[in-house]
Order: sequence, then structure tokens, then C-alpha cells
Amino acid sequence: MLLTMLPLLPAAAQADKKTLCPEIKIEVERLPDLTIPRAGHELFYINGEFVVAGGHTDGFVPTPTAEYYKDGKWHQMPMVYNHDFGFSVVLKSGKVLLGGGCEQPLGIGQTFLAELYDPVNHTFNGFGCMEQKRTGAAGLELDSGKVVISGNWYHNDGVEVYNGQKHFTYIKDATIGRTHPYILRTAKDDAIIFGTEGIKGDTIQWTADRLKGDTLHIPFFDKWHPVNVSHHRNAESFIGDEEKGLYAYLIPVTDSIGQVAVAKVENGEFSLLPTICPVPMQSQWESIIYSMPVIVDQKAGRGYMIGISGDFRSDPEKTNRYYVLCIDYAQAKDGQPAPLTLYYTDPMLTICDTPPVVDDNGNLLIAGGLLHHSNFTPSAEVLLLHVGQQPAKVAGGTSPWMILLLVLAIVAITLATWLWCRKKHTQETVITEEKDPAPTEKKADPSDEANLELMRRMRELMETRKLFQNSNLKLNDFATALNTNRNYISKCISNVKPNYTFAQFVNEYRLEYAKQLILNNPEKKINEIFLESGFSNEQTFYRTFKISTGKTPKEWKEANCPNAV
Repeated sequence: MLLTMLPLLPAAAQADKKTLCPEIKIEVERLPDLTIPRAGHELFYINGEFVVAGGHTDGFVPTPTAEYYKDGKWHQMPMVYNHDFGFSVVLKSGKVLLGGGCEQPLGIGQTFLAELYDPVNHTFNGFGCMEQKRTGAAGLELDSGKVVISGNWYHNDGVEVYNGQKHFTYIKDATIGRTHPYILRTAKDDAIIFGTEGIKGDTIQWTADRLKGDTLHIPFFDKWHPVNVSHHRNAESFIGDEEKGLYAYLIPVTDSIGQVAVAKVENGEFSLLPTICPVPMQSQWESIIYSMPVIVDQKAGRGYMIGISGDFRSDPEKTNRYYVLCIDYAQAKDGQPAPLTLYYTDPMLTICDTPPVVDDNGNLLIAGGLLHHSNFTPSAEVLLLHVGQQPAKVAGGTSPWMILLLVLAIVAITLATWLWCRKKHTQETVITEEKDPAPTEKKADPSDEANLELMRRMRELMETRKLFQNSNLKLNDFATALNTNRNYISKCISNVKPNYTFAQFVNEYRLEYAKQLILNNPEKKINEIFLESGFSNEQTFYRTFKISTGKTPKEWKEANCPNAV
């Protein structure tokens, strides 16, 4: 078992900073490829089978086909309609509702189309159309069997309900248009709808619509914001108990400096899920990007959040890893924090940024997705990540019981050694204190000359070598460049400016550099700006910019570069 260093956290993070998140390697099983490459498709697990439906294939062309995995191979099925960037809802009836999607190739337009998939006979039945044509929507089934639907892309957004039979009823306009929104039940027949991305990819206000009732302001969003995830089914993040009237979900959230945490939404009330250690933002090799929902295995009481290498989006052709953050939420009872474990794979030649599904064994399957971050080159690759039942590797036929006994023996020896050393250290401390009591450690003062000198060196290094442009800049790397200790840097930053972190220190430089790029190069696109400035992703860039200036990068550019085209 390997251990990773903790990332720096804001003061509000609910974690013991002395506790490390264990890192464990997992096996990846390569299953047979899909019959055709796909992206923008639906992936679900039903009736003991993995199913992919719709999406688009090579050339960004929608495909009205689906396929299911059985007997070691994929079997293709015809669908009634195209559903490229549509939505799906696995219903309690045992069928799957699929709706919406792009009307034409290249992701153009929206559709009203809806159909049902029957996994028993592997057939699709087109039965009608929605009240509003949609792309990038989401749906959630209520206790009554009705389905709430909302979300759109480059088209008006509203809320409608599918009655579970053949009809859709329009309820109301959305207060703010959203793409791939979160839809979570708050009661037996009510739900809230919120999101992070508008219908044109813009950042939107942190408000929520209700199926029944007025728009809500959620105070929790003043500090923590939902992570922007796409193509997800909200029901797969459910951890509640319908019979007890408990409607609870896990969602990923992030703060202004990009630190990710896990929020628990219970009957519409938001709070951070206490965890035994912070969500690791970097592994022993690289930074980690989390941009997928929490997928829950209710039987095991665990939630999983897929992460990918931090360089994936800036350099998708680089060899990368998948990371799986395991959240043992069932153990978070009576005030106890939930344990976290970070699983990782061997380096992969290809990485697809697409949400997984969990099977009956608790393992995660990833099928298809975008290669090189391009809609024109989808993938046919299928991977099974063994996080549930991991294949045992026993060298030389050694019994697993022998390995268990060996592990227990090692633990016992380690514990005995620790107790002996602790006793010896205590005795030596007592003797030392009797001879010459150690002086009380003096708390560092903000005006301390050593702190100021170190801060001067830090700023000089950052400004002359522009280390902030490295999106993977770590505290250890910075300390090495200064020929000092990382703890000295952390203490110096917090002493000079209370509640200030290394990440904030670096992001200030990135933000100022981004402003200069906008002023001096108004023709540059925003995605070029944030990459050149050292931000690892666009989401962190927008949030940092908005918090600092009160404006989005586009608004700031319009205010400061009025003559820009």
C-alpha cells in the first residue's frame, strides 16, 4: 500500500490533515471492443447486462444502434431513433427511458424523440415525443413512477414530467437554462434542479429550481459549488431509503481554489460529507482531475468518483492513468468520518473522459468515449476496473490464508516495535526534561524577518522563472527549487497572510498573468489564456477569475478591452 502527500486545503475542509489517503493499485480488464466506436451515448447496467445506446460514431455522425454485452461479446441492436447527447433513466418497471439528442451530425440541433428499451427481449419501442426538444438533458424517476426532465443545449430550457406511460406534460420554464443539470428528489413527489453550466456553456448562478415551488438560493453554494459533470444519471448517486422517506445523494463539489470534496444532499439540505482525509488532488505522480459524478454501489455502501491525470486535457496523447476515489459513506455514522481510498491503474495508452457504471460485483465499467478530446474520433474500448472483487494474485500457489497470517504477523511486529519505541522515547524525554527543560516554542510572527525574507525569495522565484505556468506545480517542487523545506513555505504563507494557502499563492500569479494576456492579446481565445496561465482546467480558471474580479473572463475582457473584436 502506497501513501500520497496531502494537498493543501482551505481552513473549512473537514478532515484530519495528519491522515493520509491510501493509494492502492487495481487491475484493469480489457473486454472486447464495442461493435462500433461511440461517444455521446448512454451506458447502463440492467438485467445483469451492460448496455450502450445511441451516441455518435466516427465523423461525428449519430448512430441509431445499441449493443449489449453477453457471453463475452457485444451484440448490436437497432434503435428507433438517434440519441446523441440525449438522456436515459433506468425505470423501476425494468425498462429504460431514452429521450432527446442532437437532430443532425456534428452535434447540431435537438429532438423531441423518446423511446423505451426492454432488456428482456432486447427491443426498443418509439412511443412519442417530449413537450420540448432537448439535447444535454437529464431525468429522474419519482416514487410515483413519473419522471422529471430538465436541461438543454443551445435551446430554451424548461421542466416537464413523463407520466410513466406515453405522455409528457410541460410544467414550467427553468429560471436559468442548464445543460446536464443535477435533478435530486427532496420528497416523495418533489425534486430540485440545479447545475453549473448554462445552455451555451456559460457559468450560471448558484440557484435551484423546484418541481413544486419557487426558485431557491442555496447558502451551501456560497462556499462549495457542484462539479460540472456531463452525461450522468442522478439516480446512480442515491444513498437514501425511500421507505423511510430519506432522499439522500452524494455529489462532487469544489471550492474557489479547486479543492474537491463530497457533499451529501439529504431531503434538499446540503452539507459536506465528513471524510477521514481530504479528497486527494494529486497522486505520487501527478495532479488529478475529477469531472464525473459519484457512482454509488448501494449494496457495498460505497461511492466511486473517477479521476484522470491532470495532463489529460492539455496533452491527451500523453500516457495517463485512471484514478478511482472510493468513498465508504456507509461508515460515516454517529459523527464518524467516511474512509477514503484512492485506487489507481497502470499508465494507459488511451483515456476516455466518460462516466462509468457499476455491476453486481461492485466493479466499474467504462465503455467508449472521446479519444484525444475530439468528437470526431470516438473510442470502442471497454475497460472493467476491479474495485469490487479484485483478482487475487498469489505467487507460487500460496494460500490466501497464509498471506493473511503473514500480514497479521507484520502488523503485530510493527505495533510491538512502535510501542517499544514510544516507551523508550517517553523515558528519554522525562530524563531530558529533568536535566534541562526545553523552552516553549515561540509562535511565528508575521513580521518575523525570516518569514519576510523567505517570502521575498518565493516571489522572486515565481516572477523570474514563471513557475506558475506549470499546471502541475506542487509544493514539493517549489520547495526544491528554493532549496528549502515544504513545511517552511506553508508556515511562511500562513504567517504572512492567515488562512492563505500555497494554491492561492500560485493562483494569484496565474490570474494576473491571464489578465495581462487578455489585455495584450485580445484576439486570444479563453481556452488558450487559461492553459498558458497555468490553470489545470477551465472550471478553476473561471471560478478564480469571478471571485477575484466579480466578473467572468469574457465580462472582464469586454470592460477592459472595449475595442477587441
